[in-house]
Parts: sequence; structure tokens; C-alpha cells
Amino acid sequence: MLGRSPQTIITDQCRILQIAVGDVFPRAYRCFSLSCIMQKIPVKLQGLFEYEAIKAALHRAIYHSLRPEKFEAAWKDMIQRHGIKDHGWIQTLYEDRKRWAPIYLKEAFLSGMFSFLQNEVSTSYFEGYLDKNTPLKEFLDKYDQALRANYQPEALADMDSRNSSCIQKPRCDYELQLSKLYTNEMLRKFQTEVEAMYSCYSTKHVSADGPITYIVKEEFEVGSNKKDSRAFDVLYNASDLEVLCVCGLFNFRGYLSRHILCVLNQSGMQEIPSHYILSRWRKDVKRSYVLDHSCSGVDIKNPVHRYDDLYKRIVQVVEEGRQSQDRYKVTLQTLDKILNKLHLVEDHQV
Repeated sequence: MLGRSPQTIITDQCRILQIAVGDVFPRAYRCFSLSCIMQKIPVKLQGLFEYEAIKAALHRAIYHSLRPEKFEAAWKDMIQRHGIKDHGWIQTLYEDRKRWAPIYLKEAFLSGMFSFLQNEVSTSYFEGYLDKNTPLKEFLDKYDQALRANYQPEALADMDSRNSSCIQKPRCDYELQLSKLYTNEMLRKFQTEVEAMYSCYSTKHVSADGPITYIVKEEFEVGSNKKDSRAFDVLYNASDLEVLCVCGLFNFRGYLSRHILCVLNQSGMQEIPSHYILSRWRKDVKRSYVLDHSCSGVDIKNPVHRYDDLYKRIVQVVEEGRQSQDRYKVTLQTLDKILNKLHLVEDHQV
């Protein structure tokens, strides 16, 4: 955490765990994993009469509600229509709704950690390494194994993003702008919003003071030959370059939604404001952590090991070189000589 407490912590519906997390991180926003809750539906509700209808109603309340009052109305209709008002698990879900229902979590900054779309399943970072039966004496070893296993592909993906781009022909200025900043993985996710932006159109509702409200209608296919649309409110404050969509995608995912892109494009904005481009998604971000390979040794055939080993050594050079003007000059001269030698090696390889 780099010495800072987390803003948000997502856990399963476990009272004991919630108490423990609250004691250790009292200021963190604590919420439940929606993905875990949805996986429990067959276990908790399978035996009920009209199970499929209840499941469908629950999905509609969770995933189709854009405002709290819509969620409340849909939930009330569900429990009354199917006579499940006194069901224990349903009651517990409702009591805890502000900790797991997407409509109540839009103010929390979750940035890709929370699965809020229908049929979306989140995968645990430690899946295959840690579970509830892991003995305490094995926990640290398994934890370290998981970190190393996930670090390798992430580091390789970072290197690939710095050396190449997954985009060939940008479809708009926003795509071109972020192709120079985002990692390839994040750019692919953002491209989904860019593509869907062209299925949106907006009408402006002028406000006398403060932000302008746009009603953005998004068209989507229903079945093979039918189309439907859905309206989303977008608030745009041109003076402060602030924009907010009722869908809450930025707080959920960490990048702007198709509805906001539609409004910015209609307003003549050629670039996305810098405060909506998170440093965590940038390919030029400097990593503040490097895995220690000293125990297992550096594998010079492994590009990640090479990078980490050189990175640690160059940081030491920087620390020494910055201490005085003389050391700084010697460091620059030495680095220039190293670069010249490296260029010669590359020339020989070519």
C-alpha cells in the first residue's frame, strides 16, 4: 500500500471479517463482492417456488436500476409478487444493500476491483493458491507464490505496452490520445466504450446555473432484428471540466463511459481531461515495487528478471549520483559510455 491505507476493501458477506477489517482499517469503505453474492443465489434460493422468476426479478433490480428509487421499487415488487418477504437471506441482502448493490456504490472509487455487470465474474488474485482451508504455516509461502505467478505476465504485458500499440487506425481523437498513454490491456477496454459511443446520441437540457444536464440515449440490439434504447443522465460542467454519468462507469472501472464520450464529443472537446486519465493505467508509470529474485537467482534468459535486476542497480546509481555535482557529472559520463556500448551491441546483433 506504500504506507497508505486502502480507500476501499471488498470482502465476502462475513460478519467476523467485516468486524476485523473495520478494526484495522476504520476509514476504508467496506463493501461486499457482488460476484460472490450472485454465485450464492442457486444455493440460497434454488428450492423456492418460481425460482427462475425470482432470479430474473433479482437480476433486474440489481443490474437495471440506475437510481436508488428504481432499485427500491423493483425489490419491493419482487418480494411481494413472489411472497419472499420473510426469507432470511433475502432480508439480509436488503439490509446490507448499500454495501453490495451497484446503485449504492457509485460514489465509492472501485476502479476495476468490483464486478458490477450482469454475467461478469471476478477472479480472485490468489485463486489456486489460497482458500479457506489453507493452514497458517503455508499461508506466507502460498501468498508469495501467487504474487510471483501474477507478477510475471503483468511485467511482460507492461513491456509489450511500452514497445508496441494494439491500435492501428484510431477512430476518434480520444482513442488516439489514450493510445499514447494507456497500456494495451486498458486501451482494449476503452475501445469498447469508443465503439459504443457511436450508438449514443444526446439532447441537451440547459441549466441556468451550474452543470448542463444531457440525456444520452444508447441504442442496443434486442434479439436478432430488434433494437431498443435506454436513457442516461450526464452532468457536464464546462468551466471545471467535470463530467458525471449516472451509469457510474468511471468509479467502477477507472475510465470514461460511452455516454460521457458522446457528451464530450458533442461539446467539441478534442481531448479527455487529464484528471480522468488515471496514472495506474498508464504505460509510462514508474513502478514503485520490484520483486526480489535474489533467493532463486536472476535468470538472464527471462526479460522480467533482467529488467528487475537492472532497475534495482540503476536506482542505486541514481542515489549515489545525486549526492553532489561531481558525482552527478561522473554518473552522466558513465551512463553515456554505457549507452554507446549498448548501441554497438545492438548494431552487431542486427
